[in-house]
Order: sequence, then structure tokens, then C-alpha cells
Amino acid sequence: MKKENVLPKDFQKTIKCDSFLSTPEAGFVSKTGKYMKQIIFIGSLAGIGLFLNSCAAGYVATEPTYAEYSRPQRPSDLHVWIDGDWVYNRQSQIYVQNNGYWEKPQQNRAYVKGSWQSTPKGKSWEKGRWEKNRRYSNHDSR
Repeated sequence: MKKENVLPKDFQKTIKCDSFLSTPEAGFVSKTGKYMKQIIFIGSLAGIGLFLNSCAAGYVATEPTYAEYSRPQRPSDLHVWIDGDWVYNRQSQIYVQNNGYWEKPQQNRAYVKGSWQSTPKGKSWEKGRWEKNRRYSNHDSR
């Protein structure tokens, strides 16, 4: 009597599924998915590195000299003048001056000018910003 090798039905289904997954179309998709994950991972790391690098302050031994320039005409009586800031250029390792500009004030906010900060590493520029106006904040707390 011949003995037939009979495989369990669950095992037969697994073999059929595996053969389906190894088709050329599925193989392409799985390989593409693997490379896409790697590309996304590397791109994410690069993006985080650039973001963190751009946020770090640059330090110089002395403050750069301020260059005078003419203000453009005021657009309206509502606009206030915002003095130019300094931006650190990582390639040349110096601060570059940005020109000032006219801007409408933000509601209940006052503009605080940027300033040079001294640290043991050197001097760095703290950018100007809009802050909640103390005069208005007293009214808000009532």
C-alpha cells in the first residue's frame, strides 16, 4: 500500500498565500516599501538636524558695527518702525544686519527690541519680539 503525504489544510493555505506574496508585483511593492521607509527615516533625521542647527545661536567675540540706512516712508499712522535684527550666517560665521521695517502693532502687544547678550562663549543676538503689553495685561486680570 502506498502512503500518501497529506498535508494539513492550514499548512496548504499557508503555502498558497506565500506563493501569492512572492509574485513579481508583490515583491516590487515590498522592496519599494522597504526603501521608502529608509528614505523617510534619513529625510527625517536630516530635517531635524537642519532645524536644530538653525535654532542654535552663533557667538562672536565683538558686536558688528551697525550700518545706517534710510527708512522708507511710513505707510500709515498706524504703523510702527521695527529696527533691523541681526542674523547669524553659519558659513561665514558672522552676523549680518537685516533692515528694519514698518509694521502694524499687534493688539495688546508691545514690541521689545532685540539686544546683544554676553556669555562666556561670546556675544550673541537675541531677536526682537512682540510681548503682551503690561498696560493691557492689568485690564485682563480684573
